[in-house]
Order: sequence, then C-alpha cells, then structure tokens
Amino acid sequence: MNGVEKIAAGIVIFNPDDKKRLYASINSVIDQVKTVYIYDNSTEKNDYVFSNRVIYMTEHKNKGLAYGMNRIMERAQSDGFDWVVTMDQDSIMPPDAIFLYEKYTQNNFRIAIICPQAIDTRRSYMVAKKVPDTEYIDFCITSASCTRISAWEKVGYFDEWLFIDLVDNDFCKRLIVSGYKILRLNELVLDQEFGKIIPKSERVQNFWNRVAQILHNNNFAKLGYKKFVNPMRVYYTNRNIIYVNRKLKQFGNTAYKENYNCNGYIGFLFFFMLPSILRAQERTKVLKYTIKGIQDGRRKKVKVWKP
Repeated sequence: MNGVEKIAAGIVIFNPDDKKRLYASINSVIDQVKTVYIYDNSTEKNDYVFSNRVIYMTEHKNKGLAYGMNRIMERAQSDGFDWVVTMDQDSIMPPDAIFLYEKYTQNNFRIAIICPQAIDTRRSYMVAKKVPDTEYIDFCITSASCTRISAWEKVGYFDEWLFIDLVDNDFCKRLIVSGYKILRLNELVLDQEFGKIIPKSERVQNFWNRVAQILHNNNFAKLGYKKFVNPMRVYYTNRNIIYVNRKLKQFGNTAYKENYNCNGYIGFLFFFMLPSILRAQERTKVLKYTIKGIQDGRRKKVKVWKP
C-alpha cells in the first residue's frame, strides 16, 4: 500500500516501557499513510530503529502531550498534509481505518475531526455502540482521531499549558463553539486503556455495574476495579479542570460530563477528587498534589477564550 495522500499520522511518546508495543503502534498505521511523525518527550536518549517513512523529532525534554502534538501538526502542515491522525504510544489502529477516514474528509469542510469509538475492553461496563453507523458528537479523545490541520490552526492549536490532561476536552470545545463538527464512525472501535487498573472478581464487577445502571452513573461501575492513582496525573487533573472552565466559562461547563459523569465542580469533587485520595496507594502524596493542583489552577492568569 502507498498510503493516503493527504493524511499523516503522529505519535507523541514518553519513555515507553514496552518498545514492542510502540513498534506495533507504528506498524498498525505506517501502511495506511505516507508519513508517520514521532515527537519524543523522553529526557533520555533512546536507540530506536525506524522506517525511512518515520520522521523523528525530540528536544530531549518532557514538554507535554499538547506541545508534542503541536510540533507534529506544524511539521505535517509544512510538508503539505491536510489531516493528521494523532496516536498514543500504545495505540493500535484498526486495519484500513485511515482509508475509511479518507472517504469523509471531502464531504463537509466543517468536519474538523473524524474518530472511532474508544472502548476499554478491560471495563465490562463499557460497550461499543453499534448504531447509527456515523454520528456527530461534541467530544472525542485525541488517540486515533483524524484532525483537520486548518481547523487546528483556526482555533489556536492545542493548549500547551495543560501539558497532558484535558487537552482533548479543551480542544474539542473550542472546535464545537467555532462551528466545526466531530464525526464518529461507530464501525471503528479502538481498544483504548484508560488508566492503570486491575479488575476485581466478576461478582463484584456485576454488582457495581448494576448499581451504576440503577443510578444512571458509570462512576459506580468503576468500583469494580482496583485503580492505581498517579499523584502527578491527579495534580494536572485538579489544576486543569479549574483552568479550562475559567478559560471557556462563557460556553458552559467543560469536561465534567464527558470525563467524570457529573454536571459541575461539586460532582467532580465527589466522583474524582475524593475517590482519588481514598483509593490512592500514596494517599498523603496524592492529597498534597491535589491541593497544589487546585492552588495552581486558581492562580493561573487566564485569558477568556473567544472564537
């Protein structure tokens, strides 16, 4: 295969523990596109062996996910591409996904992102939607999403201050309020791992799944799994949820419903902050980073965004 002419792929990596998985990620997409861009946030030098169709970039500093994606988008734009499929270092693209994306890139110039469903198959409460075949949605994760470069440029790039968490929520919200659309192809399902978890017994999972169904809130289904809490991710989440909602306050709440199944900051306290502290392996450290995240999110000078 020669690959799709106007669509490139981009992967931001950071100290990958499983290099075989990284190579599998690259191989899952390399025959579907002309070029794969890799931006490496690792601080240590790595000896990778890539195809000559892979363009490798690094500054030997961890500048964050948003920074890496912006550098990939800039390079792809400079090289004449119109779209970029952004991937995580462990993403495995479904076969022929990008060839399917290409069919929709010409249909509507207001489409800014074409994406698959993202399902964590470890979580029994997550079930892929089978119909309709396609639908417009308000939010998608960046992994495996095909983004129109001109739309990315129009709304002001990915917000690099966010560093990692809520980058996709912020970007999608700015696209939607600017009149762009996000098209999901439900026939494509990406197996995406959300966090480090260990499923509990099937009986326990079924119990909490049932509670979640009765209360119409999947936060309760998450109690069927043991969660490993990363203090730094807790910091960025607590910091960024405040920052993003200050930045986009005139357009309603951002990220609460999509990420935490709640309607506002009070729900976020109960469904993310408190469980993160109670379930943490390093509870004192997580509490410390939670407080620091709240403080930094409030102190940050924010320019209210306008389309």
